[in-house]
Amino acid sequence: MFGFLKSLFGGAKPAPLFERIGGEAAVNAAVDIFYRKVLADDRINQFFEGLDMDKQSAKQKAFLTMAFGGPSNYSGKDMRLGHAHMVEKGLNDSHFDAVMDNLGATLKELGVPDDLISEAAAIAESTRADVLGGYTDEEKAAMGGGAKTLFERIGGEGAVNAAVDIFYRKVLADDRINQFFEGVDLGKQSAKQKAFLTMAFGGPSNYSGKDMREGHAHLVAKGLNDSHFDAVMENLGATLTELGVPGDLIAEAAAIAESTRNDVLGK
Repeated sequence: MFGFLKSLFGGAKPAPLFERIGGEAAVNAAVDIFYRKVLADDRINQFFEGLDMDKQSAKQKAFLTMAFGGPSNYSGKDMRLGHAHMVEKGLNDSHFDAVMDNLGATLKELGVPDDLISEAAAIAESTRADVLGGYTDEEKAAMGGGAKTLFERIGGEGAVNAAVDIFYRKVLADDRINQFFEGVDLGKQSAKQKAFLTMAFGGPSNYSGKDMREGHAHLVAKGLNDSHFDAVMENLGATLTELGVPGDLIAEAAAIAESTRNDVLGK
């Protein structure tokens, strides 16, 4: 992940960085600290959903050993191709900045001198265009790429699942609307919502719930109105923003949600 680390600490050195930082043990520690930070960072941890982190860590340790001048047991794609699938999921400059933050914090925690951290940051920054380059039009065509659904562009099943979980956390903390969820089985509700959003965003349809009007009629009877719908829209937008979804995709998702207003409110 984030293969731009490969060019860090380049140039001739009296001894390879691998040796100067402490060899295998130091590289292993760096990778463990880096991933701990990244997985705790809500700006970027969505890009790691579904990954086997043991395999990912082993791959990254082999990669950094090579990048730092140690024994090379790594082979992988170039930076653009290695990250192109993430660009398709929305990887952008803000995510790159977040990785840079975590890289710097990792090196500082390991006691790397500030001048080497600055050198590493400058080299890493020079890879930004490749990391965020994405697939070429020719590569997309070769993969059979046509117009992708919002479900695919937003990040697929992992993104929808994460969005629903965050969304309900926000909704349940929102006193404007949380009364409508009293006594609801949130496990079942979340599963139903994940299936619905998958369908609404153009993904595989496994939704078998009631239509919007029928499904919300009992809430309308309890006073559900436009102000509550607005609050739900605010929480949806905040959820997608928290997940790092690009603004144009948030607007597209909001338009789909807004299209249900009349049915939800029984108008």
